[in-house]
Amino acid sequence: MKRIAVFVACIALSGSLCGHSMAQDRSRVVWPSNLNEYALKLKVTLVGHRSQVFNVVVSPDDGLVATADADNTRLWTTAGQLIAAVDGAVPLFSPDGRALLTISKKNANLWDASTGKLRFTLSGHEGDITSASFSPDGSKVATGSEDGTVKLWDTATGSASATLPVWRVKKIKRYRIISRALHVGVDVYVKFSPDGRTVLTNTYWEESPAKLWDVATGRLKAELGGHTTVVGYETKQAGVTETSFSPDGKFIVTTSIGTVRLWETATASMIQELQVSESTADFSPDSKWLASTGTGQVLVMLNLETLKMHWTPGVDTGFLNQHRFSPDSRTYVTGSGYKDHHATVIDVSNGKVTTKIPLHAKWGWDFISNWLKDVDRLSFHPSSKFLMGASHQSVTMWDVSTGRVVWETKEGRHPAAFSRDGKLLVTVGMDKKSVLLWE
Repeated sequence: MKRIAVFVACIALSGSLCGHSMAQDRSRVVWPSNLNEYALKLKVTLVGHRSQVFNVVVSPDDGLVATADADNTRLWTTAGQLIAAVDGAVPLFSPDGRALLTISKKNANLWDASTGKLRFTLSGHEGDITSASFSPDGSKVATGSEDGTVKLWDTATGSASATLPVWRVKKIKRYRIISRALHVGVDVYVKFSPDGRTVLTNTYWEESPAKLWDVATGRLKAELGGHTTVVGYETKQAGVTETSFSPDGKFIVTTSIGTVRLWETATASMIQELQVSESTADFSPDSKWLASTGTGQVLVMLNLETLKMHWTPGVDTGFLNQHRFSPDSRTYVTGSGYKDHHATVIDVSNGKVTTKIPLHAKWGWDFISNWLKDVDRLSFHPSSKFLMGASHQSVTMWDVSTGRVVWETKEGRHPAAFSRDGKLLVTVGMDKKSVLLWE
């Protein structure tokens, strides 16, 4: 499923904001007295979207907000002023916050973030774009497409500098006819290395390895694969479903069904393989740890300096759907559970479970099985002191050290995002079309 983000507003011809409301704080605040300084107040309500808002994104410099529905994006200042309504969804800010990228099926649009004016339309893919990434310095954009390619674009000129043949459509004619008739495409994902010299690609639903490419030449540098899975009594090749660079760029992790592999970036050599119950792997922001699920109710922490593994028992890995480090790398949280849905908070320094936080979860039913239709989407406040959960019914914040609810509102819902300085929270309203900015 493609992720989409949209901004909504209404501007009168005079340039004043319609639908702008300096509303009273109607949320339920239950902060302890010594935490009142963090209490949230509703700053402004942004209105204007005609359909559901799927994404909210705050610019890296905390000065702008982008909101998107399925087809369009709106660009705002954090004071609530509408800058522009632009074509395309899945908004992505450049690292310096000066450019905004949106996706319109086979094309990507590059906008000036301060004015909303179109800089370039990046066209040339034969299939819908499934992923996009800015280089760390913002000079290039990489787009992955269902056509099996990744294109590298120069943001100064809008021209394509290279086309990477990541994946090739099956040559069997019958497969091609069926896939085209049913619109069965393979998602191609792409990420830049922290130094911007290399891109890492992988596909989904394909038995193919991850690949490393040289940005300057477009040359294939290495393939990172070798994952296997047992089907019946046979051991078969398994494709790489997810990949990532460590923040310092020294390592790469690839995940597949039942295995996680750690690679050295410089040599493309495999360092470690972990057998896992769920295909999860996360680098800590300080690049010192790799977290993954072990077999059974165990979390595995691999120390990247010593390559020694540490095990944390008592972590429910069944139906694991969320996992992430805090910004300060001191805490790791997982969200899991079938009937008893909760977040498990782990102290990275000693590997101990410090608390378990009950989460909202709503289950649906179909002819095959029960399925999870709503859950708190977890994210950390930039201070690392608080954990936020945004569901379809509410937005809640907990004190990470105690698991105590410190703030909750029934007026906001998923999606939700913090600004990098932690002074602003953006949520979608309960009508699904408005966007709320909280101080």
